[in-house]
Amino acid sequence: MVATRKDWKTTPLPKARASITLDRTYSAAEFQRICEGYIPQEMEDKWFSYYEEPWLYLHRSWTGFGIYQVRFEPTADGGGEVVEVLVSRDPEQYKETDDAVDSRWVGFLLDEYAGRETDGFWE
Repeated sequence: MVATRKDWKTTPLPKARASITLDRTYSAAEFQRICEGYIPQEMEDKWFSYYEEPWLYLHRSWTGFGIYQVRFEPTADGGGEVVEVLVSRDPEQYKETDDAVDSRWVGFLLDEYAGRETDGFWE
């Protein structure tokens, strides 16, 4: 099932935001999995995501706050390349302020959605 904006309560990314760097390219199959989005199934699922070309929107599942937006450009093989990442910097909605931590987080989430191996990612 493909996730859509209407599948969850969401709040857009606030005006207080930063642009961070993430170097990632995904194959056609991986990009397709990312574009399907993710609908939380249980309380432990912390993220809701959906894709509206060219952006993937990632929201915290409990609050609906928009935390990340990832813009993709298509690759020649039908995959997707990350070309822009925006992150919330509204301290009322999101406490993280370290761009490097956010880059790792969004990279982890994308890799997980793509079906890439993420065991040991944080070690």
